[in-house]
Amino acid sequence: METSAILSLLPAPTIAVAIYLLLRYKYPNGRFHLVYKTFLLGIAGILPVFIIDRIITGLHLDQLHSLNRTLFYAFALTGGVFELWKFLILKVFVLPSKQVIKTFDVIVYSIIIAAGFTSAYSLYAIFYPSAYISVSLYTFTIGPAFVSIAVIMGYFAGISLNRQFTFIELATGLFIAIVFQGIYRFCLLYNDTLLLYMAIGGMLVTGITLLIFSLRDREESD
Repeated sequence: METSAILSLLPAPTIAVAIYLLLRYKYPNGRFHLVYKTFLLGIAGILPVFIIDRIITGLHLDQLHSLNRTLFYAFALTGGVFELWKFLILKVFVLPSKQVIKTFDVIVYSIIIAAGFTSAYSLYAIFYPSAYISVSLYTFTIGPAFVSIAVIMGYFAGISLNRQFTFIELATGLFIAIVFQGIYRFCLLYNDTLLLYMAIGGMLVTGITLLIFSLRDREESD
């Protein structure tokens, strides 16, 4: 097994453990059932990915011999499936929880969900690697990519907590997450390093900006 393949397993669980330790430090007597649950549900997202991958392979939709097919694969079959699973966990398990009262809280859980999913997917990709994706590029970019996308989805899901009608905020967060995930996968499939780094830069700027907004709102509410 290549070193880069082994290293690709590290970013997601490392970030998950770091967040967990910070939460344990800040809330020594806190309840972490939802943290464990959402992380495990994130891992469980590999099951629909495996099923859809088998269907894609059986229908030969993974033969990316045209731009249209690559776009469809990156944005619909990959970005759409990945982000929809994370979104459903947020919507069904996180947003209704009484432990979650601020946008920043939703962002934290969104990152935990994404960390669980990405941990499982990185392991899955070792056994079922894509012929088009450079493992080294994936290894060095997956960390900032999945965290930034999780922050974006979590932010828009979080601001829906204070809305009577939540459809616009939830749909916006899901749509942007799918678009960014699709762009990321598209760049990986084409091995376009420059475009990939530009995309990662845009994701980071967007994610950091929204994270600052959520922290500012949290301080004002406190």
